Amino acid sequence: MSGGYAAGVHTLLQRVPRLQMLVVFESAARLGSFTAAANELGMSQPAVSRQIAGLERAIGCDLFDRTGNRATLNRAGSELLGAVQVAFDTVEEALDHVEATDSTFLLAANPGFAQQWLLPNLNRLQDVVGERELRLRLFDRDGELTEKPFDAAIHLTAVSGAPAGSRLLFDERVVPVASAGYAASHDLGPTCPPECLVDTTKLHLDGRDRRWATWKDWFAGHGLSWRPQQARLSYNNDAVVLADAMNGLGVALAWRGLIEPHLDSGALMPVGPELHRPGMAYLLIPGPSVDTAIVDRLVDWLRRTAIDQTPAIPPELG
Repeated sequence: MSGGYAAGVHTLLQRVPRLQMLVVFESAARLGSFTAAANELGMSQPAVSRQIAGLERAIGCDLFDRTGNRATLNRAGSELLGAVQVAFDTVEEALDHVEATDSTFLLAANPGFAQQWLLPNLNRLQDVVGERELRLRLFDRDGELTEKPFDAAIHLTAVSGAPAGSRLLFDERVVPVASAGYAASHDLGPTCPPECLVDTTKLHLDGRDRRWATWKDWFAGHGLSWRPQQARLSYNNDAVVLADAMNGLGVALAWRGLIEPHLDSGALMPVGPELHRPGMAYLLIPGPSVDTAIVDRLVDWLRRTAIDQTPAIPPELG
C-alpha cells in the first residue's frame, strides 16, 4: 500500500494523490494567476493555493517562484505544464473519439479516390452507411493510414499480406490518358503501342510510400525498360494529375474506375494499352471493431458502382 492505494496502482496516483491538483496547476500556470484560476474553476483563491502547495509537496519541488503576493512559474513548472497540457489534449481527443464511435462511421481513403469517386457519391454513401454519420478521413501515404483510427479504409495495396478481414473491391487497372488536343498534336490514340509514349511528357505521381503504378511499372508491364532521362515534376494528388492532363500538359496514368466520366465527356482519351498488375488491388480494410453489416453494404455498393472492374481474385482475403 502507498498513499492509501493498492499495490499495482498507476505510479502517477502514487506520486500525485489527487489528479485534481494537476487540473488546478494547469489552470494557474496557463492563466498566470491563482486568482484567475480560482475564477475559472469555481474555487476560492486559498483553495487553489492549497492544491498547488499539496502538489509541490507530493512531487518534492517548487513549481512557482513566490515573491510577496506574486507567484511566477519557474523552470520546473514550465516543464510540467507542457507535459500536463499534452496529456490533457490526448485524453480529450480519446474521449471525443469514444463518444463519437457509436454515432459516426469514419471511412479512410486517399485524396484522389475521395475527390474523384467518394465525394460525388456522398449522399448515396450516407444511405449505405445508414443512421451513423459518415465522415471521410484522407490519408496521403501508406504510413499515414494506421496513425489514426478508422471504421473502414479503401486502400490500394498488395493482396498478399493484407490485414485479416480485408475485402477485395477491384483490381488495379491503369491506362495512359491525355486530352484530345495533346493526343492529336503528338499523333496518339487508343491503339498506340507503348513505344509511342516514350518521348511524350509524362505526368508522374510521387511513388514514395505509395503503392500505385508508376510509369516505370507501366512500361515494364509491356516489356519495355524505361527510366526518366531528366528531372521531372511529381504530383502527390491524383486529381491534380488528371486536371493537368485535361489541360493538355502531358500524359497521365489513371485508374480506369476513376476516369470513365472524363472519357465519356471527351475531356480525356486513352492513348495506349491498359496495364493490370496482378496481386495489387483496391481493398476495403475494416477497423478493429467495425459493424460488419455496414462493411457488407459498403463493399456491395462499391463493387456495383465500379465501372469495368471485375475482381480477378477471391473477394474474401482473410
